[in-house]
Amino acid sequence: MNEDVINKLCVRITLHVGGKDVSYGSGILVKGKDYFYVVTAHHCIYGDKNAYPNIQPDQIIFQRQRAFNAPFKDIEVLEIIGSDLKDDWAVIKVNHVDNDGTHPHVLATVNFQRNDKIIFSGFQFANKNESRSFNSTVQNGIASGEFRITLADKDTFKAGRDDAKGLSGSGAFLIDGEKYLLTGILKNVKGDEALNDDIKCCCMEKIIPLIGLELCEILSAATIDNFGTKKFSEIIITDKRNLMEKILAVNADFSARMMKRYRQQLAFGKDELDVIPEREMSAIKYRLFIKCQEVLDDFVAENHGKVLTEKQIEDLIKDFTHSGIEIIDIKSKRYNYPIIDDDLMRKIILDLINECYLSFDKDGLYATE
Repeated sequence: MNEDVINKLCVRITLHVGGKDVSYGSGILVKGKDYFYVVTAHHCIYGDKNAYPNIQPDQIIFQRQRAFNAPFKDIEVLEIIGSDLKDDWAVIKVNHVDNDGTHPHVLATVNFQRNDKIIFSGFQFANKNESRSFNSTVQNGIASGEFRITLADKDTFKAGRDDAKGLSGSGAFLIDGEKYLLTGILKNVKGDEALNDDIKCCCMEKIIPLIGLELCEILSAATIDNFGTKKFSEIIITDKRNLMEKILAVNADFSARMMKRYRQQLAFGKDELDVIPEREMSAIKYRLFIKCQEVLDDFVAENHGKVLTEKQIEDLIKDFTHSGIEIIDIKSKRYNYPIIDDDLMRKIILDLINECYLSFDKDGLYATE
């Protein structure tokens, strides 16, 4: 549903100069105080390196689709009301009438944090006839009028910067309950190889007053999993063995090679997990603990008293990891968590085992409410 709304706001931009189409980009159609406006990147209107400094309204073509695969309809350009070459943004007043009152209501915000989830949609040059949505996460706060996001989950620019071409000018949105908050405009992919799939965005600070967008100062606190944080602190540790002790308890002949691998994964994981605030990590670990207790209970019932093979131990860690991904995905519909990929989830699971919350035998089963 969120993707449908964002796609409905998306605009395809073409510059027609000297009798030919010379540039493509994306933009976002929003309703300001008195008019509709398209907000986009400066270079989507004036060309890369300001190649068309004297661009005229009749050389700018805005088009949008009301729904997926629907025909494109032109949006009349009235005037360029503001732009900034350095910060890379432009605002254009357009002639658009929301006859049926269904155009999505958009607010703006400069109040967001690292790890907040962002969604954007634009028209890639490789497929100019269909807009596509991407999930991402904020990498840093606003500095010098810009911030950085990076693709999340399974989204990636496989072909580097070429794969991202055309997405410049897309609106970056934070979804807060029923609110669609415009946080910024995509500027460019970082590096020719799209290093880490990072994207620079200009913030909305200078654009908001220009078009009269309503500013949302405070985000809903309900998205924070305070319940999980509180409950995790109440768990009384009863199994005080570390990861290695728990493995040897079920397989005294466990290979030194595999033991070294687990120790390395645990060590690497601690470095990565340190960047996640303690409050958020506690909530995540509580959700994983409760879910994985069920997994462990079933496993112990089937393997009670047995010496476990290396494969059984590894398979149980994988089951913990998969269950963790499932429960965080479910809870993410209600709470706001950092983006956690499969690799990081595995490291959190190993950390939970090492911290005495999970194991491979009945001693790791806690009396949970």
